[in-house]
Amino acid sequence: MVDSNIHFSDVLVIGSGLAGQSSALAASKYSNHVTILSKVPVMRSHSVAAAGGINSVSGSEDSIDDHFVDIVKGSDYLADQNAVKILVKNTLLEIAFLEELGVKFDKIGDKILRNKFGGATFARTLNSSDKTGLSIMDSLFNSIKHSNISLFEGFHVIDLLVQNNTCFGVMTFDMKNAQLTPFFSKTTILATGPFGYLFNNTTNSIICTGDGVAIAYRAGASLKDMEFVQFHPTSLIGSNILITERARAKGAYLLNNKGERFMEKYAPKSMELAPRDIISRAMVKEIKLGLAFEDDEYGSYVELSFTHLSEAVILKSLKDIRDIGLHFTKTDIMTEPLKVIPAQHYMMGGISVDLNCNTDVNSLYAAGECACLSVHGANRLGGNSLLECLVFGRISGKSASIYSQSLSDFDYDIANRLVLTQESRFKKTINSILDSSENLNISHILKEMKIIMNSHASISRNKKSLQYAKEQLSKLQILMNDVCINNSNTYSNLELCSYFELHNMLDLSEIIIESSLERKESRGSHFRLDYPVRNDKEWLNHILIKKIDSGFNLSIKPVDLSDLSLETRNY
Repeated sequence: MVDSNIHFSDVLVIGSGLAGQSSALAASKYSNHVTILSKVPVMRSHSVAAAGGINSVSGSEDSIDDHFVDIVKGSDYLADQNAVKILVKNTLLEIAFLEELGVKFDKIGDKILRNKFGGATFARTLNSSDKTGLSIMDSLFNSIKHSNISLFEGFHVIDLLVQNNTCFGVMTFDMKNAQLTPFFSKTTILATGPFGYLFNNTTNSIICTGDGVAIAYRAGASLKDMEFVQFHPTSLIGSNILITERARAKGAYLLNNKGERFMEKYAPKSMELAPRDIISRAMVKEIKLGLAFEDDEYGSYVELSFTHLSEAVILKSLKDIRDIGLHFTKTDIMTEPLKVIPAQHYMMGGISVDLNCNTDVNSLYAAGECACLSVHGANRLGGNSLLECLVFGRISGKSASIYSQSLSDFDYDIANRLVLTQESRFKKTINSILDSSENLNISHILKEMKIIMNSHASISRNKKSLQYAKEQLSKLQILMNDVCINNSNTYSNLELCSYFELHNMLDLSEIIIESSLERKESRGSHFRLDYPVRNDKEWLNHILIKKIDSGFNLSIKPVDLSDLSLETRNY
């Protein structure tokens, strides 16, 4: 069942989004054998969907120091300040690199236009038309195609090949040929993106199943800050299609059923441009106060109104949002508001890495949304995610490549033994679900998991609700033993991938719940109704979770406060 064609790389990158491509391009400057593995075609990576923009200081009244302060404050002071410094100091380098690749940012003459996003003191978010993520991805991919980097699409990574806390590569499932295929490597970089698909209401796509985070955890890598899940305030009710923060940057209002701009009560200085965690909680409170609108099919919502904006602004700067409204809700934002609710959007937590993107497994690195340095702390500000992917993608690629050069000859004996072990375990799993006499299908468990997470690990949490979610998820883990998939060569490969994705998402759901139970305070996106106050004395720490034989181990790590002192977040 294992493909006899052994693939070997100095640097193996898992994931083909912005972080993955940035990692691979950086690694290729130092290594001749760099490989990218992706379970989807490159231009279907989730980075393509990023429409908001990318942050960079203007060099006039704005400054790197201002950007630094905004990020740390926006993070509710949980961001590691040494990591944030690296991020902001590399902004101009990355923007220059993108322009060199051919990314065209919106300009008037020679001056790049900038939008002011939530939590920012100054306007510093750049756009490339209304498709910033797509533009950057397209330019990076063009560089990949003209490099010596090998690319394999349609390979689902099942697990890492790890022995004695050292990674020797990965075991994959070739979805096209229904074939197990190992990829050996001196160093491996995980850049697999988000895992928001485990929530019922999410802006993430169906591919965002957290494969890299789950396999890293199973291999012995620590995960960090998994309780911090960002909900974006404005998604279309029903479909959860994202209405980018650029809408509010251009002047859209959030209104309750009295026609009030209700953010005046919660963030009077910033209004609709407060950080996302504050706006999302405000929307939930308006709903609980009976100040929301009601939809017959989907329930409570608030309005995002553009009707006060000029036709010229809408057609020039918000045409994509108007198109979304017309296509998906038959709403013309020139004359009617959109119905919006918060939806899961981003994961601040992920695989714990140091400033060089090392995990605590030797030869294993991580970058992008699957990793946690932490530069976003308890809440990410809009415009910083693409920047993080580029900056730390570059750092991870360079780090992995240079480290690979220091290693002696690759130990194929160990790697081949790991492959045999993986193949045996894989066969047992497949045989059990192919031969199952039960009728339970994957979609049933997936649906239940998503409802549990949305209901009990959402914007507001409490011990009772989290404990209930923990019990229900445990029952779903048991039900996985009764799953039956279609025993057909034509379809079984896709169903097998869905099975392993669900396995990963259930593991991550339980970890989010455990971390949320552990943090007995409210900070950023983590709001505990039973502990509603930020508690710096006891909880100015990251929570680390690590798999052990008997289950898992929780520990804490102090936040780096090298520059900025703590303050109350007022917007």
